[in-house]
Amino acid sequence: MKRDDNPTRLLNRLIEAHERQSDRTRRIIARPAQAFADSGARDGLIAGLTAARDAGAVLLEWDRDAPHLVARVILADADILYRHLGRTPSPALTASAIAGLATISPNSEIGIEILEAVRHRWQAGAAYLGLGPEKLDDALALVRAADAAFADLGEAPLPLRTRSARLLGDSKALERQLSRLIGHLKRSGRLENSLDRKAALDALGLAKFPQPVLVAGPIKIANMAADRLPYLGIPPESLESISLTRPVRSVLTIENLESFHRHVREVREPDGVVVYCAGFPPLGVVRIVRHLMQAANLTILRHWGDIDPGGIRIGRYLEEVVGLRIRPHLMSEALARAHGKRQASTAIVMPTDSAFAGLAQFLASEDAHWLEQEVLEPACVQPLE
Repeated sequence: MKRDDNPTRLLNRLIEAHERQSDRTRRIIARPAQAFADSGARDGLIAGLTAARDAGAVLLEWDRDAPHLVARVILADADILYRHLGRTPSPALTASAIAGLATISPNSEIGIEILEAVRHRWQAGAAYLGLGPEKLDDALALVRAADAAFADLGEAPLPLRTRSARLLGDSKALERQLSRLIGHLKRSGRLENSLDRKAALDALGLAKFPQPVLVAGPIKIANMAADRLPYLGIPPESLESISLTRPVRSVLTIENLESFHRHVREVREPDGVVVYCAGFPPLGVVRIVRHLMQAANLTILRHWGDIDPGGIRIGRYLEEVVGLRIRPHLMSEALARAHGKRQASTAIVMPTDSAFAGLAQFLASEDAHWLEQEVLEPACVQPLE
């Protein structure tokens, strides 16, 4: 154990060693610092350790060659030391914190996901995103921030601090949780690990001025037809001015930009609409997809993405937020085996009624293959049977 000149920190390390040690017959020992910047630091250490000894929590062994210094601190009674430090034993703290998680009911898929990840890690005796049971309030704040970040307000995009103030009552509450929120989205495969903070905000639609949504097909916006253009970039706040110029047979979302460009230029049918997801679909994409599906009177959305854990989770997210059935396009086990690369199995939590449940089982099998959609040639969307 590292030498320490801070008595409280040293005594807490004794407790932490006690909680880690399964062999209770071994003595738990710490060695305090014996070199100090000044006599005040030395006297403070001795006073703190002596108080713990007098309470019956520890034993002190004094240095033979320097009898004014403590050579070793030995844990004598963990229960007394807990009380002396005002600290709750880890099992009780964990149980209380897990119970505290039940006080919140997130209303977004990401919020639910974070809550379950925190609960799972705490039950396993570990932290999640640096949040241990002693940080219950921070964990609850992260779940609330996730709900706020992904709340569809049905209006022009709000800058991050305005959104935070309106939904959380604190203009900086969302910003304080942003690094952990982005960390979770990267862990879950919804964001690329290489994205910096600004790029992540753009991808999530939380930037002050979100990126336009790329849409191709028989649409017009503000009475300007786009049929002859490869695609349009539509500001999310212009949703209400989008309409269709002819009956539409399919709406297809595409995860990656290169595949979007190739599909709309090479194989898009005249009666097909194509929307670029921008990876994990930001709110602007979700709102425009809902609008187009309603305008086209369609009940099944098509989606083409990577066959890997991130791609499958993106498909599932679209199922959740669009609220319609999805038919995967160019996403099958056969294509993954033929064109993808073998990978280690990856467990993915997926409802059995999801359109991506079969692929999730495939990726969790010993025969798992991952396939980047850019490897495939684009293909026309097949009619529904």
